[in-house]
Parts: sequence; C-alpha cells; structure tokens
Amino acid sequence: MKNLVLIVTQHWWPHGQSAKVGKIYLDAMKKFPDDKSISKPILRSAIWAVKDGMFSTTVSEIQSGKVKESMDLAMKRLLMMAESIDGFKYEVHIAYNLVEGMPLVGLTAPE
Repeated sequence: MKNLVLIVTQHWWPHGQSAKVGKIYLDAMKKFPDDKSISKPILRSAIWAVKDGMFSTTVSEIQSGKVKESMDLAMKRLLMMAESIDGFKYEVHIAYNLVEGMPLVGLTAPE
C-alpha cells in the first residue's frame, strides 16, 4: 500500500466576492507557485454555491517528508486571500491513509 498523505484545503466566501476571489487566487498562485518537490495537485479546485456564499476545496498529494513545507505553502496562499477578501474563511487538513494514520491513534502499522 502506498503511503499517501494529502493536504486538503476548504474555503468559504460571501456571495458577490467571487470575482475578487478569482483575481487574488491567480495573484497568490503567481507569488507562491506550485512546487512539485513539495506536493502534487490532485484536485486543483472544486467550487459550488452554499447557503451563505461560495465554497471551494483543493486536494494535493504531499511528497514524502514534506508536510511542513506543504502547510507553509498553503498558508502563504490562504493568508494572502484572507487579508484581501472580507469574509474569506478557510480550513487546512492533513489526511493520512490508514498505514500513515495508525500511529495517530496509538497503533503500529503492519509490516
């Protein structure tokens, strides 16, 4: 089984801010571009409307031993977005597969 670690980001913003979100997103990607030695995008962005505005999510596979670097890159982009857009909110999640996640619950991965 491949040892897979993902970084998943989720974002919410108010109705009427989408054009600004799109512009700042492109600026953030230019300022802090992808680095495939850190992570590889799996889902660049999925966007849909929710009751209080808009929602999007991204998923990237983190390269082995690069969790901190992946978090740093994501946070630089997300802070740029949050500082520029009123009402922009986000969450960042690190998702481990079963083998990688077993130590988080006090278990040892099988050989």
